[in-house]
Amino acid sequence: MASMTREEILKRIEIEDARIASADRNIEGLILQKNKSLDEQARLFALLEALPDEEPAEETGA
Repeated sequence: MASMTREEILKRIEIEDARIASADRNIEGLILQKNKSLDEQARLFALLEALPDEEPAEETGA
């Protein structure tokens, strides 16, 4: 690998810091969305379980 100057190394560190910060924000957003989806799924399962049992549909034969 070609040698880098101190300034080039510092610039690369800055770039990587920005990438890490961006990834952290993306991860936070994904975790929030996952939690919202888990809450909605729990709500829907509760609604599903509260429904009365369905009678089997009669087949209309030909």
